[in-house]
Amino acid sequence: MSSSNPDRTVSVVVPYSPEHTPERMLEEAKRSVERQAVSTEMIVVEDYEQRGPAVVRNIGLERAETRYVAFLDADDRWAPDKLERQLTRMERTGAGLCLDGDPSMSRDDFFYELFIGDLNEIMSSIVLDTEQVDVRFEEDLGRWEDHLFALEASEAGVCFSRETFTVGYHETSMSADRIDPTHYLTEGKKYVSYVADRIPEARPFTYVFYRQMYFAMGYYLHRDGEYRRAMSYFVRSLRIGVSPPPIVGLFGSIAYYIVFDVLLGARR
Repeated sequence: MSSSNPDRTVSVVVPYSPEHTPERMLEEAKRSVERQAVSTEMIVVEDYEQRGPAVVRNIGLERAETRYVAFLDADDRWAPDKLERQLTRMERTGAGLCLDGDPSMSRDDFFYELFIGDLNEIMSSIVLDTEQVDVRFEEDLGRWEDHLFALEASEAGVCFSRETFTVGYHETSMSADRIDPTHYLTEGKKYVSYVADRIPEARPFTYVFYRQMYFAMGYYLHRDGEYRRAMSYFVRSLRIGVSPPPIVGLFGSIAYYIVFDVLLGARR
């Protein structure tokens, strides 16, 4: 059941690809929209041609005719009071963007948390005030297009509300795909380049992203048995900033390299 106040009607953009999301999960996502306490207009954009989430979400944005626009991934579910809480928060703060997070977080805190990954799952929590925000998803990015979008939209002010949605993990989801380290690194560098160009206030935080990205590269390469390359990326991460994970990763890759590449390799 929802209210009929036209000023608070929210267009809900739901990208859907049958290759990545079972139809039953899409129906659960729809029901979570229908249970909202505010009026909604659902826009399901089917991606049968695998154009990617950025393209599909931009299509949904163009179709939306209301002041407020929200996004919901087809395999996620909203809390019943999600939109009501976020719209109230936006009205009180005057922010043009609202998403999941600690209500006391500042915009600088938001930048930092987004770059170090604690706000990794954000898309299904986003609500926009299109009278203040005119941003589109960067279709050239294969990863982090949602983060770039949120960073750009936050220039109109950002507010936060806790526990707005539940992530629906499953075997065919895009997030469950095995990560290709080369693609990961290429997209990460593009993402940072866009951030540095478009959001000058976020530039001081890009070093944190590089530190995390190089650590992740080491992890993925170690996973794939490329221990020598993994070591080089753990070292890159440590040169930016010392922390326990890359230290552990470095010594682990050294040990595996000695055992599998040096000792066992010599016996072949």
